Amino acid sequence: MTEEADSEALRGAAFREVFDGLGWNRFVPHAAIEVLGIVVLLDGPTREQVARLVGRCVDVEAGLATPAWDEFEPWTVASLAGALGGNTPTAADVDRANAEGRAWLDRSIAEVDRYATALGVPCPRTLDDVLDYLTACTVLLATTRHSGTHFEINPWAMLPAEVLPLTAEQSAEEDALRWIGLHRPVVRKLIALFGPYTDRPLDVVRTNITALARDLAVPRESARAAVTILAEQPDFAVGADPERVPDVEEFDIRIDWANFVEYRLDIAAGTIESP
Repeated sequence: MTEEADSEALRGAAFREVFDGLGWNRFVPHAAIEVLGIVVLLDGPTREQVARLVGRCVDVEAGLATPAWDEFEPWTVASLAGALGGNTPTAADVDRANAEGRAWLDRSIAEVDRYATALGVPCPRTLDDVLDYLTACTVLLATTRHSGTHFEINPWAMLPAEVLPLTAEQSAEEDALRWIGLHRPVVRKLIALFGPYTDRPLDVVRTNITALARDLAVPRESARAAVTILAEQPDFAVGADPERVPDVEEFDIRIDWANFVEYRLDIAAGTIESP
């Protein structure tokens, strides 16, 4: 690996730690992901470079005016079916997903506006605003050099709850979501054991923590955490206390397929976090 590629890999790791690990992905406008992608790709890009690349134009002012938020794109039967892995939704499902998706976007914009106001920066409407917002949130570091202001991922970024005016309930939810996020890949591997998109899905998996850790190729602590998380989801039921069951004691994990489709529909529509 070249030194340049190695440096980009380190920036990418910092991005994942800050954006996903700390939970900042839940508190930023849509354009933030492209902004941060450019910051990972380049070593300390200037505001002008970010504007040209994200705005996809040579005119810096036009680039800086790029909208901070994507317009809501309505679901169709075909697009929602694709998001659900082939399960065909009804027209009522599509209408509900669209209503909830629009409402979710409106709430997201209003929430970020509230945070921006508390931080003393403009409510993000343009790419220019997004850069200022991310810097105020400590997600980005803005450093002044002879060639101007340069942006980089802040490896010392603070938690959202340390910067934004979150309620105690929101802070507790953030703690829980970070824990879920840490174990999400294992949870998804566990769900895959039921074969949700195969011709012969299972209704129940009988296992124990030791066997599950072996089947998922993870440490027993990770397997236990995944079962604990799944037990809290509305579409699964675990026939033991996952936090206390002995490693070799067998128990059943059952899936409610009707609830699974309904719950995963909400995930696909973006109205709830995916476990």
